[in-house]
Amino acid sequence: MDTKRLKFTLLYVEDDEDTRKAISEVFALKVENLYVAKDGAQALEIFKKEKIHLIVSDYQMPNMNGAELCSAVKNIEPSIQFILLTAYNDTALLINAINSGVDRFLQKPIEAKKLFALLESHYESIWKQFQLEKSIACIKEAEKVAQIAYWDVDIDQKEIFFSQEVKEMFHFSSETIEYKDFLKYIHKEEHAKFLDIFQKRIYEDKKINEVIAIQNSSHELSYIHIVARAWDSSVCGTHHLLGLFQDITHYEKERLQLLKEAQNDPMLKISNKIFLTSELGKLIKLSQRYGHSIGVIFFDIDNFKSINEKYGHLKADQLLRELTDLIKKNIRESDIFGRWGGDEFVLVCGYSSQDATIELASKIQKRVATHKWECSANVTVTLGIAFYNKNDDATSIIKRADLKMLEAKKDGKNRYRY
Repeated sequence: MDTKRLKFTLLYVEDDEDTRKAISEVFALKVENLYVAKDGAQALEIFKKEKIHLIVSDYQMPNMNGAELCSAVKNIEPSIQFILLTAYNDTALLINAINSGVDRFLQKPIEAKKLFALLESHYESIWKQFQLEKSIACIKEAEKVAQIAYWDVDIDQKEIFFSQEVKEMFHFSSETIEYKDFLKYIHKEEHAKFLDIFQKRIYEDKKINEVIAIQNSSHELSYIHIVARAWDSSVCGTHHLLGLFQDITHYEKERLQLLKEAQNDPMLKISNKIFLTSELGKLIKLSQRYGHSIGVIFFDIDNFKSINEKYGHLKADQLLRELTDLIKKNIRESDIFGRWGGDEFVLVCGYSSQDATIELASKIQKRVATHKWECSANVTVTLGIAFYNKNDDATSIIKRADLKMLEAKKDGKNRYRY
């Protein structure tokens, strides 16, 4: 066993004294900081006082079982990773645990190799999150010392005056441009946001602090941080928006990549359940403000259990990876694709019309059914589609898409419903 100890804090919960002592000694060799609790109630008190990165807990315990403990800690910190150890194979028990927020299950007796692989994977996620935080801190410091371009918006004339640095950045030939014409440089998915800044928000907030995606004349995508404040000219009597304009493309792409990696499903390298829900929630807030549509596609592999039993777990895992690659090749870069759990997947289509979302679901269903799979299995998927309504939150819209998928299953699978 690798004797290098991982730099994170683990909370281990087990009511059986002999098991607790034996496993604790093993954990102590693998992680730098270890807390041990004899039941869920004691574990919850430790969690409230200490900075815990990962919880590994038995299920059947007095005072508070593993699922109840998971639910309690997730209410405090939703991003905490929770591994449940269980000797049971009861479907109702497992569903209850999943509903409580459990991230992983390990069957007793514990297979050390698999457990240590999970610890290594979690350590990598913590390290990437640290890199993300460090990157953001570096951005803040860089803004203080970087040479930042500026622009002046004449709100009355609806013109933007650019400094020389901005002109060089985007290859502008003129020092001024009407801001409605500047829209052609704004990423199409952010047109509504840009217009809202200059036609409404500046009058309400009197200041702007936004990141906007811009395409230069070579169609290269850049991320621009705009910090601006309204001011009135005492000489001319005109209204202006004077602001700083900084290209943060490198940092923003790095931040997005680190964020994506830190919140990915470790096997498939796509978004996990927590990240999917979070990003859908952000899209909903933007839709409430700017009015764009959102579609959610929920799907799973038909008869996946039979495929698993026939071809084995390794081939089934390979099929999941193959399916993931196939889907990624058939969606937009802006679509959010992730694993909901097991063989269930969710696809969030922001800024997408209902017809476009339905067309995408149809394309996925057909591509999967006609794909030549490495394991030679006949693979199909069934999809459910739901669209954002004004009273939706992330949970309700995903639930509706899931129910539509179940309707399609009852109609015969290998199809979609909306």
